[in-house]
Amino acid sequence: MKSKKPKVVAIVGLVGSGKSSVAKALAKAINAKVIEGDVVRVALRKHGKNFGQVRNIVEKTATSTLKNEQSVVLDSDFVDPKKCKSLEKTARANGIKVFYIRVFSDRDIMIGRLISAKYTPNDLFGGASTDWLGKNKGAVVALREMWRRTPHHYRWSEKNGGTFLLKKLPIKFIAEIDTTSQNWKTQVKKAAKKIRRN
Repeated sequence: MKSKKPKVVAIVGLVGSGKSSVAKALAKAINAKVIEGDVVRVALRKHGKNFGQVRNIVEKTATSTLKNEQSVVLDSDFVDPKKCKSLEKTARANGIKVFYIRVFSDRDIMIGRLISAKYTPNDLFGGASTDWLGKNKGAVVALREMWRRTPHHYRWSEKNGGTFLLKKLPIKFIAEIDTTSQNWKTQVKKAAKKIRRN
């Protein structure tokens, strides 16, 4: 669907937080195209390339889509300030507004999602080269990535016996969506209204 004022929405969220579900629901609500960073990573891996070009490929794909007057939802974790600056620079050069949405969930629910997901050799975690992990290797690799990236999103607090709390990030979010809640789709609709108004 073409738009006179195409927009970019970048998702911020940990592995298992529900980024992809939110990205798809939001794209439908604002008539946008979803560009998935994981799809780019899988394609690069199939061709024996490292992941160093992911940001560049995603930005070029987004720019091409925006030039066709179509809004874009970037399903990739934009917690990294360098990634945000690069995206904003590209968007400014094309006169496009960038909106950020934070997606999060209860930690145990995220872990449960990663353990129960079905992984195939064609997805990011199922295609990892750690064959010794057997049939559960996709879940193990996904959990490892969640663990590795947790410090970018959460900080440890000693309160109440110790817990992880969401970090305050230097990003202005148009919405923060908790996918633990059964009404997360309502939260997405509210975010879509704000994006359409701006």
